[in-house]
Amino acid sequence: MTTLEEAKRCPRCEEPGEHVAAEDRALRSIRGAKVIKIYCRNQRCKWYNTPWTIQVNSNGTIPLALLNRDKKFPKLPNRGNSVVENLTRQVELETKTGGAEINNPNG
Repeated sequence: MTTLEEAKRCPRCEEPGEHVAAEDRALRSIRGAKVIKIYCRNQRCKWYNTPWTIQVNSNGTIPLALLNRDKKFPKLPNRGNSVVENLTRQVELETKTGGAEINNPNG
């Protein structure tokens, strides 16, 4: 767990951010919890006027940020060779004498 003062510090410049209470939202998945929005107001920071959110539980605790989670989506297939082969074929067809029009294989 972390404190609100620690969580309110900008992730980039570590200066305290500004809590905009009008943008607070209730968190439906956890009873009594809310999400507050904090803005960096340091004009020298790359995150100037950029918001980040903090979850505050009903008992006032703030859970640790889940920054290093495993990815939830499947890995993309390795299509490197087929892409290169298709692009090479396309360049050959486009630069061949007698026309550069390629028939659409999908109709």
